[in-house]
Amino acid sequence: MTVPLQSALDICTNCSGKGVLYDSRVEVGRYGKLRICDCVQADCLCRGENPYQYWDQSSRLQWCPCGAARRRLLKIQKLFKQSDVPAKYRWKFQDDFSMQTPDGEPIPIAAEGRGYVSTLVDGDKEPRRGFVLFGSPGTGKTLLGCIMLNELILHRARAGMFLSLSRKFFQQLRDTYSAESERYGQTWQVLQELCDMPYLLLDDFGIQRGTEWEMEMLYELIDARYSEERFTIVTTNQPLEEIQQQSGGRIYSRLIEMCRFVGVSGADYRQRLHPVRSK
Repeated sequence: MTVPLQSALDICTNCSGKGVLYDSRVEVGRYGKLRICDCVQADCLCRGENPYQYWDQSSRLQWCPCGAARRRLLKIQKLFKQSDVPAKYRWKFQDDFSMQTPDGEPIPIAAEGRGYVSTLVDGDKEPRRGFVLFGSPGTGKTLLGCIMLNELILHRARAGMFLSLSRKFFQQLRDTYSAESERYGQTWQVLQELCDMPYLLLDDFGIQRGTEWEMEMLYELIDARYSEERFTIVTTNQPLEEIQQQSGGRIYSRLIEMCRFVGVSGADYRQRLHPVRSK
């Protein structure tokens, strides 16, 4: 007897009942791929052909049980393409956060980080309170933040974006002041798009020590997401004392309420992976 699709999804531990998963096996290129879970494929009667319909035994055209999952897959694939997550981190998920360094040293944040990720994707309730991941360079803050972002996009099929504050953000805003730019005069539209993004990762927060205008733009973004209760992840190498001073303390005050502060300690992972030996 065939198990109904919904029942199969409810008990599937591979896709957590979503019907879509990331398969890390590499067949072509450098990465795995998003695909339909086997629990959905088992009940497919349309061979995966759009518009996902089949002829039943009475010659009536029926919707295939796999249709919802296949449409979800197409949506998630599009969301990942639009996320701007760097290639190095785009296909990183919970299992990619190693519990120890290549030389066998335990990674202090690993177990705790996996726990944080689980709370974001378990259940149907949308997460509201984000994270500020702070600590020294090379301790895995960006990796953990991207894992959080990727898991949310995969499990909740909603848009998320990676935004590097050291390179993209202020240049994008500056371009809106140039008459030669396609986005000339759209400064506030750019900010509104970022505010409306369901999940946003602000990487390298605080590295910019820019003009008063830059600080005001950063404040406007944080304040807008704070007001709309948008889920936000922040990574920073800067001491919290310095962030407290930015924009007269207004940014830090909002981050305190909208995010959980998580210290990420340990030795520089990159230096452990690529040690420089003196001659």
